[in-house]
Amino acid sequence: MRIFPFLLLLLLPFTGKGQIVIRSADTRVLAGTNMALFTDSSRGMTLEEVIRHNHFVKTAYQVPNYQYSGDAIWIRLSVENRQSNEVLAIELVNPQLDSISFYEATPQGYRRTTSGDNLPFSERVFNHQHYVFPVSLEMGQTAVYYFRVVSEEQMSLPVNVGTLESITANHYRSDIFMGLYLGIMFVMFFYNLFIYFSVRDKSYLFYVLYILGIALAQASLQGFTFKYALPGSPELNKFSVVLFSALGGIGAISFTRFFLHLKERLPVVNKVLHLFAGLYLTAVITFLLGLHKISYNILDLCAMLLSFYALYFSIRLSLKGIRSARFFLLAWSFFMIGLFIYVGRNLGWLPYTFFTDHVLMMSSAVEGILLSVALADRINTLKKEKEISQADALRVSRENELLVREQNVVLEQKVDERTSELQKTNVELNQTLSELKNTQTQLVNAEKMASLGQLTAGIAHEINNPINFVTSNIRPLRRDINDLMETIKRFEAILPEDQPHLRKQLESIKNELDFSYLTEEIEVLISGMEEGAVRTAEIVKGLRTFSRLDESDLKKVNVNEGIDSTLILLNSSMGGRIKVERVYDEDALVECYPGKLNQVFMNILNNAIQAIHAKDNHSTGTLTLTTKAEAEQVIISIKDSGSGMTEETKQRIFEPFFTTKAVGQGTGLGLSIVYSIIESHHGKIDIQSTLGEGTEFILTLPKVHK
Repeated sequence: MRIFPFLLLLLLPFTGKGQIVIRSADTRVLAGTNMALFTDSSRGMTLEEVIRHNHFVKTAYQVPNYQYSGDAIWIRLSVENRQSNEVLAIELVNPQLDSISFYEATPQGYRRTTSGDNLPFSERVFNHQHYVFPVSLEMGQTAVYYFRVVSEEQMSLPVNVGTLESITANHYRSDIFMGLYLGIMFVMFFYNLFIYFSVRDKSYLFYVLYILGIALAQASLQGFTFKYALPGSPELNKFSVVLFSALGGIGAISFTRFFLHLKERLPVVNKVLHLFAGLYLTAVITFLLGLHKISYNILDLCAMLLSFYALYFSIRLSLKGIRSARFFLLAWSFFMIGLFIYVGRNLGWLPYTFFTDHVLMMSSAVEGILLSVALADRINTLKKEKEISQADALRVSRENELLVREQNVVLEQKVDERTSELQKTNVELNQTLSELKNTQTQLVNAEKMASLGQLTAGIAHEINNPINFVTSNIRPLRRDINDLMETIKRFEAILPEDQPHLRKQLESIKNELDFSYLTEEIEVLISGMEEGAVRTAEIVKGLRTFSRLDESDLKKVNVNEGIDSTLILLNSSMGGRIKVERVYDEDALVECYPGKLNQVFMNILNNAIQAIHAKDNHSTGTLTLTTKAEAEQVIISIKDSGSGMTEETKQRIFEPFFTTKAVGQGTGLGLSIVYSIIESHHGKIDIQSTLGEGTEFILTLPKVHK
């Protein structure tokens, strides 16, 4: 994450001299206030001129910071070696410096060594993403060294001095930490990407985009991209910093919009975030146009404003009691705390330590983990809400069942009383009363089913009218919008070539309205409306079928023909990868309602095909169909080699609206309708299933409908 320009102060003049003393082999000293600096605004002074003018001033900061001035910054260091190891190293920790010239005194004069990210990585003196310059200094001697640093970016100048062993040991610790950081970020990336492919929630997709952008941006800022991915391409390395920072910013914006539902909860904030995304894209474009300073300023401005803006609206939503906003606020607060510590270190308010140097990576990793937890909590919340809804439905069902039992108890008591009185007169009346009792029970059940059918039919009828209205108007709406778009294109095409100001005004209006995004959003909205209308129409169709169990006429048909005709309709869904085995009895004739029986075959066969596909999308499966005629009944077996089902699923498979499919892929009415149809034919249905091996539905139907 880039540091905000308004927080980066220029060096304050401070007179005096400082000297860095290396006392032991494990010494590594942050030069800090022992450095003297000089700003060459002309960028044309030589080392001899700089030494002669001697305008160096001591810095008051452990880590001096400069804005995007483009000046040449000269650094003077005085180093004294008080230990026996003669090989020392001077290190500039910022990997984003464009041009570095290091001057070391020799008997022949000052020797100049050049480095920086304007040069290929292979030309560095020391193979590390930091700029390390080994020097030789005997025990007891003191030497003065100079740096000339130029960069288009904001310059942070942390300088370490120590033995080569202490510098490389610190490199090892930093690289290990960076590896752990990238490991955590990429684990979060792949874990949540896998969850996205499982649940298809866009919040996960934009989260992994944000995590990827942040991780790659940190890798570029720390010099790892230059060292391992683009060692021979300095320009591409600089572009990677801008590109990955913009990618992380756009990912954060998109994730926040979808995760907090800002379009519905805070529409104004949602529109402002679109503006931020446009600024990030502008930063990438300006860099490609060669306007590097403008690009860096845009990135820093976006980072500053977006950070505080996100803090503002997350607090606002948290005060409304929105749980996801509280998770987001917690995660973002960790990141902001890390940012303030990092800035405080750069301003000299906090010491320059391993923790303060790496706190941004730590806070971004904690933020990424907390946001992942927030996404998981969101899924758990939705799951709990579903469980509560199911529990409420079960409670209502049990209350209804209890009411029916109480009514049955009352009826049984009355029947028992009447039976006792009649038993005194005639044994034959006892039999009659017993039959009457059974008849009454059947009437109660019939009344309950009739009431359920009327309720279902009423709901289907009431939903059908408005959904037909929506369905019939979607295509004219799409056509009208397309005509409007075509009109705009034609108007743009007929604008006179000699009046460019009109075209410029038109382009300005289109940019102001974000015309391309508006076109895409309209298409997405219409497609969503159309998909929802089709989905609702399917549910209405299922409800109508469920509520009309007694339509059509009784006919004597061959069930083999019904199965074969259903297979023809389902042939396209088999994909040529399902083998169908038929073992038919030619005498499989039953008296039934043919249309309803075909619907039974359609629902069971369709579930079997989907179960085979769900088990393995790349291998073939087997569908075995068997019919057997006995004296008074016909037995039909439909067996698949699919994924099978658990015992719990078998117990609930015939419940209305119960489904094991993903959201939007089933109504949950198919097998409930199957059960009702088989029961209306005075038949029965059995299930045999083994998880991972397949399922067999066994239908038993009487030959004569009674």
